[in-house]
Amino acid sequence: MLRFVKISVVIALLLSFESCIEPYDVRYNLSTDVLTVDGLVTDQGGSVIAIKRSRSESFIYTVPVKGCTVDILTGDGKKTNLKETAPGIYATPADFRGMLGQTYQLLFKTPEGQNYQSSVELMQAAPDIKKVYQEFNQRGILDRMGTRVLSSTFDIFVDFDDRADQKNAYLWKWELFEAQEICITCEKGILNSRTLQCVNASTPFAYDYQCQGNCWELFYSTDINIMSDVFSNGRTITGRRVAQVPYYSDLGALVEVQQYAVSNEAYQYYLLLRDQTQTTGTLADTPPAPIVGNVRNINDRSEIVVGYFGAAGVKKMRYWVNRNGFSQQGGVKTPLLGRATNLEPTTPPAPPTFETRPPLYPCIASRNRTPIRPQGWR
Repeated sequence: MLRFVKISVVIALLLSFESCIEPYDVRYNLSTDVLTVDGLVTDQGGSVIAIKRSRSESFIYTVPVKGCTVDILTGDGKKTNLKETAPGIYATPADFRGMLGQTYQLLFKTPEGQNYQSSVELMQAAPDIKKVYQEFNQRGILDRMGTRVLSSTFDIFVDFDDRADQKNAYLWKWELFEAQEICITCEKGILNSRTLQCVNASTPFAYDYQCQGNCWELFYSTDINIMSDVFSNGRTITGRRVAQVPYYSDLGALVEVQQYAVSNEAYQYYLLLRDQTQTTGTLADTPPAPIVGNVRNINDRSEIVVGYFGAAGVKKMRYWVNRNGFSQQGGVKTPLLGRATNLEPTTPPAPPTFETRPPLYPCIASRNRTPIRPQGWR
């Protein structure tokens, strides 16, 4: 019996917390190991390549491929070596930035001696984003049956001019910054003010603890949003929806829109991935076949390699989302924690510790959280 293999398809991974793109989780009906290679070189810098191997045994898991020799070859013959910064994650040097009009190719060798290479990708310029604006969507996010509103949304749209002198394809991603007040939750316990660890306590509750200082939660797009200009070549594109920001609160939020100019080959890959996942259900549903990208094993042409290595120019713009007062228009909010906040009750100093509770917890920088005020925050 064939087992499901979970493939983490990463469109792109960047070095900084504010420039990363989340993986897509897809399940394929396979009985063998599958190599997954993904990355995107841009003119913004901070490019990384993720190399993983998905295995199917008694359960599904993904193993990073460590110890590879990874290079990016440009059309002028220059080779840039990437450094492994985390298991299976290979990063370009800090000063590396792609150049518009240049071509790029991925080359790497595994510790077992297998050599892989991608097709050659041309980096094209992304058009400027002329305008970003929002519309309130009362029925934004629905349940799987499409009947109950889980959360209203603030849909984000862009306008831009498509170039008339060439065939173009675009990919959009977004990052969302939300003010976060809760920095840790202790399940059936309380927070030790000295060790800042959750400890067991005679309570059936989960207590939430507020952040010490400012803190922002980061959310990333997970859908595949692509477009070809085959029917709109050279026109001004208006009202292209690029994000749906959930109605977390009446407080404002900051969203960064990222507009990529991808190759037509990359567009076809993402179109197939989207059609086999999003339009047939969710990313957790089973596509009928593995989606082979542009990376090949030059020692074994029969090996299936999933993922795509691409090159793209990118334009970014940050937009302040105004959400004040929309609950009066029938807006359905969803709490930032997914439930109501439950703070530990405040108690005055008392023996034996003579401390005022509850304590605060620091905002620790991570992939999804930052204590640094985002540029453009109001």
